[in-house]
Amino acid sequence: MKPKTADIVKDAIRELDYHPNFLGRTLRRLETMKILVLAPTISNQFYSRIIKGIQSVAEEEGYHIMLAVTNARRDAELEYIEMLQRKLVDGIIFLHSTLSAEELSEFAASWPMVLANEIVKDAEIPLVTIDNQKAAYEATRFLIDNGHRTVALASAGDLYYSSTLRRQGYIDALSESGIPYDPNLVTNEGFSFNAGRRSAEQIMQWSKLPDAVFAVADSVAIGMTSVFHQNGIEVGKDISIIGFDNNQIAEYYIPSITTVSQPQLDIGQKAMELLMNKLEDLSCENRHIVLPHRIEIRTSVKLSKSET
Repeated sequence: MKPKTADIVKDAIRELDYHPNFLGRTLRRLETMKILVLAPTISNQFYSRIIKGIQSVAEEEGYHIMLAVTNARRDAELEYIEMLQRKLVDGIIFLHSTLSAEELSEFAASWPMVLANEIVKDAEIPLVTIDNQKAAYEATRFLIDNGHRTVALASAGDLYYSSTLRRQGYIDALSESGIPYDPNLVTNEGFSFNAGRRSAEQIMQWSKLPDAVFAVADSVAIGMTSVFHQNGIEVGKDISIIGFDNNQIAEYYIPSITTVSQPQLDIGQKAMELLMNKLEDLSCENRHIVLPHRIEIRTSVKLSKSET
């Protein structure tokens, strides 16, 4: 720059009281273009579809996805959050979190973070989910409306808040239909295929099979179906089962699983969009997006004549 030009620039800086935004320049220099996605497991197909949705938006924005499995361990989550604090990644999307609402709220106030799918009650953090309680209510009502009066619940207990909400939706549907809630018709084995197998083994020890089972995940429904089949119990005829998630395997399993369909790709895409908002302005509002669900009717539920 020529001396005369430099003098003109200096005069303009003094006149405008201009101060370089060193913080902004530093943040841009330190941007990694990497997003960390934390999943409790990779054995559940449900999460892979959400991750695919996250990745589709991330790639459009020039970001790369890093996947880490926490096994639902608090210490693992804290270690990965430290990566964000050390600026090794730009943001985190949780598919599940074991942290308290207070902890998540505190972290999210200082660092770009989003919850996708799984709710942490009262946490001040951007969130994308469905109405789990309403979806469970509708699934249970679907069974009742098709003539099933004794409806069991294959639950995951209070392992995840979504499981708690789904149990409440189940209870709501029973109550509205004049059917007393019976805790003896509830198993609490978890969300996995093996959890479904254990639930079915318990149910077969009852004095009488229920008319139907609402399973809190497709993996649970499929695990139950496999055990019933091995013991000569025909799902869709001798007992009805409705699942939750609409994983791809549910459609092609025999019998195909009637299920609550969650918009998995949309959950991932919306979560990444919310994270982009936080990357641009950490102080922007913590939006909570509730996406629609629907029931996919297949062959694992015996329908009343009016539905056929």
